[in-house]
Amino acid sequence: MNITFHKVHPALSEFVEAILCVNRASDDATEYIQTSLPNHECYLSFEYETDFLVRSVKTNGFVQAHTTTIIPPQLDKTELKGSTMKAIMVKFRSGSFFRLFKIPMPLFKNDCYNARDVLHKDFADLFEWILNAETLSDKIRLVESFLLARVAAATPYLPIDYAFEKLLRSNGNIPINDIASIACMSIRQLQRKFLDHFGMSPKHYSKLVRFTTAYRMRTSFPELTWGEISMRCGYYDQMHLIKDFRTFAAFNPGDLNMNSNTSNLLLFPEGSHLA
Repeated sequence: MNITFHKVHPALSEFVEAILCVNRASDDATEYIQTSLPNHECYLSFEYETDFLVRSVKTNGFVQAHTTTIIPPQLDKTELKGSTMKAIMVKFRSGSFFRLFKIPMPLFKNDCYNARDVLHKDFADLFEWILNAETLSDKIRLVESFLLARVAAATPYLPIDYAFEKLLRSNGNIPINDIASIACMSIRQLQRKFLDHFGMSPKHYSKLVRFTTAYRMRTSFPELTWGEISMRCGYYDQMHLIKDFRTFAAFNPGDLNMNSNTSNLLLFPEGSHLA
């Protein structure tokens, strides 16, 4: 699977961390199968050519993937399989999907939704334009224009957004009281903000960030032991790490198969480059 990271428009950089162009051609006869582990990030995906199927704890077997998908922070693993995938995927900065679209994350209930059902007619028109655009550059410009049109009405950058950034940079290892202090609000107010932006409490989001950091570190640096990873990621000990793996991934860290496609969907150690 070939992944290109497209340079983000300067006016979108406050909200968008990356725009990824995914290309897995149908001429590769082998079926691509991947287990996507839980992660704390939010994406908006435009799959303009795909035959991929998806299976999660909420589906009865594999079902056809949406062609326009809002992917909120995920608490459960998901399996994907197919031979063809051409897509443009927007990776939002922490909390920025809510700032742009003002849609509370609890509405998604830890599930991926068809964006055309949520964002309505404007989004449906956008996807038709993407399908009809001749070049990938034209498709990306359409996505950027759609997002740029929402910047003026976006929620301004507030102390809570800085608190989100601090939490991510610490790999989820800032005490909740300190996050509330940075955000200039009470614990109860902070709880409500996290629910709106991420669909979960600050404590649970912090655990998810730490877990995501741990398995990505293992993928990027396979020479590290789980004991070293648990220490670097801020776990009390290795048993604490094992507990989180059992909670989020339903298996032990040692069962993570480094030779299979078991990772986060958007963690691409190979075949990725900046356009």
